[in-house]
Amino acid sequence: MTGNLFEYGIYLALLVALAIPLSLYINKVMAGERTVLSRVLVPVENAICCCIGIDKAEDMGWKRYLASALVFSAVCLVGLFALLLLQGVLPLNPEKLPGLPVDLAFNTAASFVTNTNWQAYSGESTLSYFSQAFGLTVQNFATPAVGLAVLFALFRGLVSEGGEGLGNFFVDVSRAILFIFIPLALVATMVNVWQGSPQNIDEYQTVQLLEPVGVNAEGEVVSANDPSAVETIDQAVVPMGPQASQVAIKQLGTNGGGFNGANSASALENPTPLTNLVQCLSMLLVPMACVFSFGRFVMDRRQGRAIFAAMFILLIGALAAIAFFEQAGTPQLAAGGQVYMGFDGQSGGNMEGKETRFGVTDSSLWAAFTTAASNGSVNAMHDSFTPLGGMVPIVLISLGEVVFGGVGCGLYGMLGFVILTVFIAGLMVGRTPEYLGKKIGPKEMRMAVILCITTPLLILAGAAIMSLDPATVASLGNPGAHGFSEVLYAAVSAGGNNGSAFAGFNANTPLINTVLALEMLANRFIPLAAACALAGGFARRRTVATSAGTLSTSNGLFVFLLVLMVVLIGALTMLPALALGPVAEQLTMAL
Repeated sequence: MTGNLFEYGIYLALLVALAIPLSLYINKVMAGERTVLSRVLVPVENAICCCIGIDKAEDMGWKRYLASALVFSAVCLVGLFALLLLQGVLPLNPEKLPGLPVDLAFNTAASFVTNTNWQAYSGESTLSYFSQAFGLTVQNFATPAVGLAVLFALFRGLVSEGGEGLGNFFVDVSRAILFIFIPLALVATMVNVWQGSPQNIDEYQTVQLLEPVGVNAEGEVVSANDPSAVETIDQAVVPMGPQASQVAIKQLGTNGGGFNGANSASALENPTPLTNLVQCLSMLLVPMACVFSFGRFVMDRRQGRAIFAAMFILLIGALAAIAFFEQAGTPQLAAGGQVYMGFDGQSGGNMEGKETRFGVTDSSLWAAFTTAASNGSVNAMHDSFTPLGGMVPIVLISLGEVVFGGVGCGLYGMLGFVILTVFIAGLMVGRTPEYLGKKIGPKEMRMAVILCITTPLLILAGAAIMSLDPATVASLGNPGAHGFSEVLYAAVSAGGNNGSAFAGFNANTPLINTVLALEMLANRFIPLAAACALAGGFARRRTVATSAGTLSTSNGLFVFLLVLMVVLIGALTMLPALALGPVAEQLTMAL
């Protein structure tokens, strides 16, 4: 137990230690100040702006900024959709994989353009190298850059003194990609290659198995000597391709989509303890740095620290809950000492669906990080977690991905909760509803409410529609309460732009692909539009002097109220659905 806690502490301490200096660098980049990379990258930035006809000095109002973000994303969506449909006739396709069906291509394009990376397929058997590298990986750079750009537009609105301008969307995106994500991804890619991840365009390799296996008539893997075996397999196909580079940006950009179906449980994507450490830290590095960037940008680091404290409390609580439930297992596992439940010498507890090289400790840590961020990559199968252990990731996503969350979108979602908390707390004690010296009016409140409730409403709508479709029942890997949990997790993952899954659920049907795609698009762009409108509203307001009637938004009481507000909204909206799924399953096991 002590060793597990020590490992959790090391991961969290490293994350904070890296995020603080990165926050200073991010602020300099987004302000256009000189950095160590300026001599090399500023000419590239200027060339990009020149080629697409962008005036770097243009200061966009919120409507133009929003329109630019929507047009940019629409072009990305159409381009990726077309690329996936035409995959069969495009180059870098040594396995001769055909183009995707229309519904799957639409679902995948929507998924990667919204920073969700939900995958209703296995990448190594469905997508060519061209689709992986020039389709998905390009979006893995573009989508976090869009989120970061909109976040800084909101920052500028909060500090503006009666102006209209929020910056230039295309300049912000260019700087985020060139100065932040490409350098970080290069470092992570080199670590991955060094540790053994493939980075090539070779054909898939066929290798001899150390021990042959058999397959029976039902398609189940059995011993090669088993009398029921109808076929013996002594070879395996090892996927090649540009995996190391895609894995690097999928983590740093809170994207999460795997090159392989097993995602980061695959030894090709995540071969060693070092890559597991680097990738796990990468998931929350930029979102956490954004929180510290906020405090620096508004010239009051206490504001950033208060939001960080609220997020960190929620993260620690989720991590502790997952680790406890997975280590404790279920009554059936613990009965009669049939399964080792201890810590000494090897990982005990619920080891189903987990890599023995990671065990409960690293699997729980990854599950908490990937669902706190809108990442969605996995190094263990969430479908095999205990009912309550699997419920915690559902809750983390359902809160709106505001526990650090995705790059940019996580923090502007949390700022919606901050504004809502300020307003409600102000009403209770008779204080003026204002934030950072800006009065909170009706428009700001409407936008804040949209930021807070869009995710849970879309999740419940998506789950309801899929539950009404008879084809959904045939797609379930399990009956009863766990089967409903699989459907709920799919709706939660798409509605929260996360992308992880209870993998027993076959989501690759026309209706489910379409429903989840629309859910992903709505949850990405409705809050994004609300954040831009919120930025515009605050930008027009002048800062007023702090008075005795101003509610403090940087003390411990406010942190408590903020955490309470996030949890209450999540609990009130999701509790009935959770009661039908993981809670019901847990109660059934206890009987």
